[in-house]
Amino acid sequence: MILGLQIIAVIFALIMIYFAYLHYRRGEINGLEMFFWLLAWTGAVFIALFPEIFRVFSATIAISRAFDLAMIGGFVLVIPIVYSAYIRTKRLEKKLEELIRKDALKGLNEAPKKNKSS
Repeated sequence: MILGLQIIAVIFALIMIYFAYLHYRRGEINGLEMFFWLLAWTGAVFIALFPEIFRVFSATIAISRAFDLAMIGGFVLVIPIVYSAYIRTKRLEKKLEELIRKDALKGLNEAPKKNKSS
């Protein structure tokens, strides 16, 4: 790998670790998610600094090119993340819908009743 690309990859991964830490400190992600992102970005730094180990590993599991292994690994990581985001979004939509319905029904119950016998 070209040294310049290695430096860019390491700097990018360190910035992403910093962003993950910021989101953890704000309470936007929990400790398990922080651990996952720290592990993922540390792995990216390791792969950027030691690409030969990555190539040897890809050959060991009978994948011809290291890039193919990186693509497979990316899919293995991205698909569960997207699925998790989808499930969380659906849960949030359901909670929001329930909240809106309760609020709407509360508004109906509190509305003044008109006396039609006048």
